[in-house]
Amino acid sequence: MSCSAEQIAEKRRIAIERLNARKNSNKNAVSTPAAANPAQSGGPSKGATLTANSFYGQNNERTATSNPAHQRMLRDQRNTFSPYSRPTKKDTPTKVAPIFARTVTCACSLVSEERFIAETNGYSEPLIEIFKRIPSKSYEPNTKKWTFELTDYSLLQTRVATLHPNVILSPIPSFVMREFSSGPKPKPGHVFLNAIDTTLVDSLLDFQKDGVSFAIDKGGRVLIADEMGLGKTYQAIAVADFYQHDWPLLICTTATTRDSWAAKLRQLLPSIPAHRIVVLNSGQDNIGDCRVLISSYSLMERCCDKLLEHRFETLIFDESHTLKNFKAKCTIVAIALSKKAKRIILLSGTPALSRPVELFTQLQMLDQRFCSFKEYSTRYCAGKQSNFGWDASGQSNLTELNLLLSRKFMIRRTKDEVMSELTEKSRETVILDPSYLWTNEEIGSDMDCYASDYSQSKGRQREDILIKYYSMTAQAKAPAVCAYLKEVLKEGKKFIIFAHHFIMLDAIEKCLSKRKVDFIRIDGSTRSDLRTPLVDKFQTNASCRAAVLSLKACNAGITLTAAQLVLFAELDWNPATLAQAESRAHRIGQMDNVTVRYLLAKKTADDIIWAMLQRKQTTLTKVGLCNEDFSEASHVEAPSDAGSIRPYLDKSLSPAAKSFGPIDQFVLRSKTSPAGACSTKEGFQRPDGTNVSSFLAHDDDDDELAGLEL
Repeated sequence: MSCSAEQIAEKRRIAIERLNARKNSNKNAVSTPAAANPAQSGGPSKGATLTANSFYGQNNERTATSNPAHQRMLRDQRNTFSPYSRPTKKDTPTKVAPIFARTVTCACSLVSEERFIAETNGYSEPLIEIFKRIPSKSYEPNTKKWTFELTDYSLLQTRVATLHPNVILSPIPSFVMREFSSGPKPKPGHVFLNAIDTTLVDSLLDFQKDGVSFAIDKGGRVLIADEMGLGKTYQAIAVADFYQHDWPLLICTTATTRDSWAAKLRQLLPSIPAHRIVVLNSGQDNIGDCRVLISSYSLMERCCDKLLEHRFETLIFDESHTLKNFKAKCTIVAIALSKKAKRIILLSGTPALSRPVELFTQLQMLDQRFCSFKEYSTRYCAGKQSNFGWDASGQSNLTELNLLLSRKFMIRRTKDEVMSELTEKSRETVILDPSYLWTNEEIGSDMDCYASDYSQSKGRQREDILIKYYSMTAQAKAPAVCAYLKEVLKEGKKFIIFAHHFIMLDAIEKCLSKRKVDFIRIDGSTRSDLRTPLVDKFQTNASCRAAVLSLKACNAGITLTAAQLVLFAELDWNPATLAQAESRAHRIGQMDNVTVRYLLAKKTADDIIWAMLQRKQTTLTKVGLCNEDFSEASHVEAPSDAGSIRPYLDKSLSPAAKSFGPIDQFVLRSKTSPAGACSTKEGFQRPDGTNVSSFLAHDDDDDELAGLEL
């Protein structure tokens, strides 16, 4: 349908009017002849109203025209007024609402005494440009990490602040910067040693002299954390002797080592009258005018008021990891004593047994103004608020913590670093003969239940189940441990065997007694005045072939270098406890290589605990507090001398025991395979009443196991 000349003129006028209105709104109006005088186009007068009929025609239908100028006008009109037209380069960029914009966090932490690392949780091009303009920048392509010199830290802070709030800088704490802002510190010399008793200085090795100099450089407030067996006692006595003008001296240690400390003091400091070195044996003992008082931690707790009144200005806390729990009364008393002391010497080969939070109380004793618990736990324990309060059980910034400890508080050397002449130590895991496990159906059923419950539980409930599972493992494992001891005795070596539960210790004692083996036993019930004679017997008497020791009562404070073999019938939760126990034999004075064997049983709590040890050991290694690697232990299988008992097992054992398969499948192939142990009081009778000896008749030695009562 064609349009009349009047309609065409009206549409042209409307189009030109709209175009001019758009230009005016952008302040770029360009006048045209048609727009300047719309009356010339034959359009309606000013104030005419635009309607659909007037635009499309009376029938509200779009009209077509063959006029090219008219077609261009309509095309320009559609492009101009399209509601979804694309923005041009001249348009202002669209702003994104803050709720949709991602904030990048830049976390800084030390990686050495002179450099720090900046780690981001996302990509920010402006932040990368700032990194590139820092003079000391260094980029590692493999890890995609940026590091800078500590002298440029303030510059980085200033420049990153300009990117706020899109980029937030997580700074290095002020208590860390105070310590490292002065740059690297020189190693202290040995000039301080001239003020120490000559007899004592002559007994020190070179690395021990370095430790004494470090402690004196720190003002006598130090943590000596050398690996077990490197003579921390000698170093502590030397430091205390340097500060004799700040005595009386209080030494707090374990109950088993009080007499050893007294003997060592009389030997190394002959100038101190023997009667002025007092060992506190009960709360009723008179301190008098003693120069040196030696107390156990339990007596320190009981005699708190008496010790505070005496005002000891120099303190030595042996095995200071005992003070890891800031809520314990023992720790509260130790902190109260430290507030009145000028010199504090902490000794521990394992300052933290499993988590960084265990270090805090020890560091607070050395420097009360160091930092608050909230600051420390937030920085190094991944501290956060949970539904149950403040959670400081995690770990974070461990490299920085290691640097801070070494710079301000702690000196630590390992045997590999300072004792190249020390004998080697090898570690093995032995998979016990499964034919001696699950000697009755009830035990097998209980083990299955504990394993199932543990896998399905969480939190505190899971911990409770694991403790019961650990105890039940000892009951199932004791016969296999005793069977393995028979093979060990054939090697003819002196050995130490550690266990935790009394049931396991009793089983081992009875096994050795029936074989008429001369041995010693020390556990928590052994009187302190009998321990030293027992240790001397093992060390000096060639006929004494074994030492049966409690893992908790004897993992520190005694020397048993007469042994070349260390056995663990049971595991412990903490890798540090096991490392300490190993060092009873592998220490200064050991002339032979030492072999350490962990006796493990498949499908017991050992599976869980061994994996747990691997994780904790990894954490402590990052802090520099553990140099042991349990995953490097070689794996062997205990010899099976029980004959072919597969048919018997198939008939009488529990479904869990049947699932084991042939004995030769028990060789541990994985480096991180689990391990464990436990004990109870049961006889070794099969469910049908048949004694084990009835099918072990080929070896008379096994009759002992058959009649063994746990």
